[in-house]
This record gives sequence, structure tokens and C-alpha cells, in this order.
Amino acid sequence: MFIMKLPHKALRLFISASVVVLTSSFLIYELIASHKSMNGYMRYIIEKADSSFLYDKYQNQSIAAHLMRTLATPEKTLSADTRNTLCQSFESVNSVYGLNLTQHNYPPLNGTLQTSVDDCERIADDVLLLPAFDQAVKVNREQIDYGKGLATSEEKFHYYLDLQNQYIYFYDPINTRQFAMHHWAFLQKGSLGIHQADIDELFSGRTVLSSIYQDDRTGLNVMSFLTPVYLDGKLKGIVMVDINKRNLQNIVFTRDRPLVWRYLDASVTDTDSDKTIIIHQSENNLFPYVHYVSDLPGGLHVEFSLDILYFIVSSWKLFLFYLLATALLLNMVRLHFRLYHNVTRENISDAMTGLYNRKILTPTLEQRLQRFVSTGTPVTFIAIDLDKLKMINDTQGHHEGDRAITLLAKAIEASVRKSDYAIRLGGDEFCIILVDAEPDMATRLPERIANHLRTVAPEKDIRFSSGSYSMQPNDTLHDAYTASDEQLYLNKHQNRQRS
Repeated sequence: MFIMKLPHKALRLFISASVVVLTSSFLIYELIASHKSMNGYMRYIIEKADSSFLYDKYQNQSIAAHLMRTLATPEKTLSADTRNTLCQSFESVNSVYGLNLTQHNYPPLNGTLQTSVDDCERIADDVLLLPAFDQAVKVNREQIDYGKGLATSEEKFHYYLDLQNQYIYFYDPINTRQFAMHHWAFLQKGSLGIHQADIDELFSGRTVLSSIYQDDRTGLNVMSFLTPVYLDGKLKGIVMVDINKRNLQNIVFTRDRPLVWRYLDASVTDTDSDKTIIIHQSENNLFPYVHYVSDLPGGLHVEFSLDILYFIVSSWKLFLFYLLATALLLNMVRLHFRLYHNVTRENISDAMTGLYNRKILTPTLEQRLQRFVSTGTPVTFIAIDLDKLKMINDTQGHHEGDRAITLLAKAIEASVRKSDYAIRLGGDEFCIILVDAEPDMATRLPERIANHLRTVAPEKDIRFSSGSYSMQPNDTLHDAYTASDEQLYLNKHQNRQRS
């Protein structure tokens, strides 16, 4: 029985595996398509970042140009009253001097001015001109058309560092008790953390994107655009704008695909300083199915990694269809093979006893058994015949005769292995084919059947006769059964003589 079922099970497993592979192929195709699409989307984000940096550079240059024009052509000088008002507003906090250090006590300036020198006269002329810096920053921040979609609409941190008079002016108010500028000689010592090579380029008049460095004010990694301001052919100061984590997030985040942001790892690394700004980290880290790397001008290394959960969540309808289609097809395979099994079993099974019927004795079975014999595997035929069935039918009725046949069949089924063949040939004739059985099993099998009969029907006196034959090479099924049947009748005749 096991030998007959093996191909059936193997075929079912093969078809089931084929179904899974077929349905999964559509999912894999969508995964590949999504991978290609998201790589293109990452490339779009990089291009958007590059455009944003170009705009930030242009914006800083515009502010610096406006300030240089104002410094080169001052419209007026400070009056005595104005100078007196300025110096009265001049204050000191933690060895730092300036204007608007803790509160907005000097209205002409929007932000905070810090200096290391306790001398308002030294910076007084510049203070008159710094509102031009405020105006330029304000105008650039209020740009409507430029920067939309380029992440430039948010308010970046702008400030001006004057090298001649050693002061720094922040466009936004800064509480000096919380932060004070002390690195006035940073161009010589690089004490701000900006790479010296970037600083050297300032003297050529170029706008520089600094290396990533740790900002003294926030303690976070930032990078800055530095645009030189010249006066009379000499470097006077630097207009600066910081690019921090939040600014980079505004570049990477896109409202058309909010799920990307949820499952995205994004970072930018400076190859010169080896410092990194972690733009965003995924809520989950199952498996990155998209990994995109790009290098931007200035030695910036940008890396994006998109988790596989993005594909699962964004394609939930596809996943649902995949699961339903796979389950449906596998269920159809299961039902088909169950029907096939039932039909096959009904075709070769005896309706009364549940044993095999004579249809099992096919040329295919014959060839299989012959191969066993040729390789040295023993195959034994045992013919069994119910004794006195005619007498039971005549005296007790045919229903008792059928019951005797059924009880004998149960005893036979209980006495053989699953690998053996228990066959009802018809009427009260049975045949058992033992495959690869021990030599004494065939000898003891009739006794085992008799013991089972006494167990299942202790009140009945059911007897049978048997005969066995060991199949030889080139024997047919007919030859083997005929030989076992002849032995059965010989044994039955001998039993009658003894009785």
C-alpha cells in the first residue's frame, strides 16, 4: 500500500510546489519592479538634494553680495545721538559683549551681535549697515516660487562673521547665556571644526560647502555654506548658513510617498571628516531591499536603505491577492487529489471488506514484484479460502456468510503490514502478497489470522485454509497465485483426512 501511495504523494507535492512557485513568481516580479522604481525614486531625491544645495549656495551668495554692496557704498554715518544710543544698548554677558544678548533691547537689529572686544565704537559703523544683512535674509526667506520642492522654504540659520572687527551677527536672536561665540580666530586654528582646506578656498572668492562638523551652538553635526565678503579687495567677513539634520529631512521627506519616510534609513557622510549626519532611521529593520548610494560634490557620501516592509505595506493588495490565489489553488490541488484518491481506491477496493480487489493485479504490479524477486527481495503469495461457506449460507443464511467473509477480511487486514497486499479475489477467496517479509512470517501468518478471528468474533467458529508460495524469477502473477492455490487445496485435503 505504501509503495502505491508514494508516487501519488510525490506528484501532489510537486504540483503544490509548482503552484507556490507560479504564484510567487508574480510577487517576485512586482518586487523587482518595485526595487527598480524605488531606485529611480532615490535618484530623484538625490537630484532634489543637489538642487536644494545649489539654491542654498545661490541664496547665500545673494545675501553676501547685498552686504558687500552696502559695505562698499555706505549711505550715511552714525550721528552722535545714534552712536550714544547704540553704546547704551551695548551689554556684556559671560565675558561676551554685544547687542540683543539676552533680550531685544536694540530694535534696529533683528538678531544678536556678539563680540570679544568691549568697544562699541569699533563696531558702530558696521552696526549701521547690518540691517542690510537682515533685509537680504528676510527677502530670501520670503521667496515664494523658488525653493518649493527644493527644501528651501524652511528658515535656515543665517549669520555673518566679521574677521576684521571680530564680531559675529546672528540673524535670529540668540540667548548669550546659553551660547556665546569664543572662536574668533577660527580661520587660523580651525576651531569651529571646519576643515582647513575648505577655509583656504574662501580666499579665492568661492562659496564653500564645509565639511560636516559639530556645531558649538547645538552640539549637533552640521555643514555650512561659507561665502566670503570682500571690502576694498580684502577679506572682511563670511556670510554663513547652516544645513542641519532637520533641513536634510525636509529634502528627503516627500509628501507623495509618506510610507517611504517610515521605512527609510538615510544618512550623509563627509569623506574628509568622517562625520555623519543621520537624517532618518527606519521604524523597522527587517531586511533592506533597496540600497542606494550616491556621491555629491564636496566629498559628501549619501546612503539610502529602504526596508522590505515598505514593499509589503505599500503592496498589501498584491500580498492579499497572492495569499488568496495560492490558498485557492492549493485547495483545488488538495480536492483534486482527494477525489483522485477516492476514485482510485473505489476502483481497486472491495466494497464489502475494504481490501484490494482483483483489479489490483495489473501488469504494472507484476513487473514491480518481478523486479523485487530479481534483486533478491522475497515475495510470498498466500492463498486463503474460507471453510464451509456454503454450509453457513444454507443453514444460517447468506447474511451470516457475508459476515463470516467480512470478519475474515478484518483478521487478514490486522495481520499484515501496510507494505503488503491483502486482496479479496471474490466470494470466500483471498490472496495475500508479502513483500520483503521474514522467512517465518509466511509460516506464522495463518496462526496470526486465526488469533485475530478469535478476538474479533469469539462467539463464531470461523475457519479457513491457506497455502503459500515463494515467487521465483520470471513467475507471473497467475503462476504465483496458481501455485499458492494448489498448495491451499493440498493443505485443505490433508486437514480433511486428519479430521
